[in-house]
Amino acid sequence: MIEALVFDFDGVIIDTETSDFQAWEEVFHSHGARLDRSLWSQFIGRGSGLFDVYGLLETEVGRPLDRDAIRAARRRRHVEMVEASPVLPGVLGLLCEAGEQGIPVGVASSSSRQWVTGHLARVGLLERFDSVLCREDVSSTKPDPEVYTKSVEALSTVPARTVAVEDSPNGIAAATAAGLFCVAVPNPMTRGLPIGGADVRVDTLAGVSLASLWSWAAESA
Repeated sequence: MIEALVFDFDGVIIDTETSDFQAWEEVFHSHGARLDRSLWSQFIGRGSGLFDVYGLLETEVGRPLDRDAIRAARRRRHVEMVEASPVLPGVLGLLCEAGEQGIPVGVASSSSRQWVTGHLARVGLLERFDSVLCREDVSSTKPDPEVYTKSVEALSTVPARTVAVEDSPNGIAAATAAGLFCVAVPNPMTRGLPIGGADVRVDTLAGVSLASLWSWAAESA
């Protein structure tokens, strides 16, 4: 019997990953450069700071740039796109079911707490989560399993009875290494990436119920 549910945030609850890439793609294009999508995709799910995108852009254009100005403009554009993005299909249904059945639910993210909780509050979902753990809560972000190990502890359950919902290879690696049953729901940025490490793959959470998750986990066991 599954006792808890843990969602990744970016790309699973709201598709912030497509808009993140698009905002940077626009920056590169404005400087006459091109951002390699395959290179970018390697860092999805790991959080910011691991990919020196500013350094890459400066290499592409061959000169130093005003990083602060680029950072501010790009962030405004990204936030603008994220705020226009809906909660992804099926997420609210699972949260409502979990609430009705007393199943604790968490978020395990490599993004900042301000980013995650701010957007969850904006779309009215923050109060539905019993635990929200972000990059500030761990020493290493995904694919390290720490954020999932701590999420399971925070929800007072055990890995073998917890379902993780992920979208990227780094997230899937973190969840499975922590011992959780992992459902992969790739988004436009991650559909072409290798996510075979997940226990189950679905195109969308629309129509997925807690009973579906329980059944898949039982079959896997």
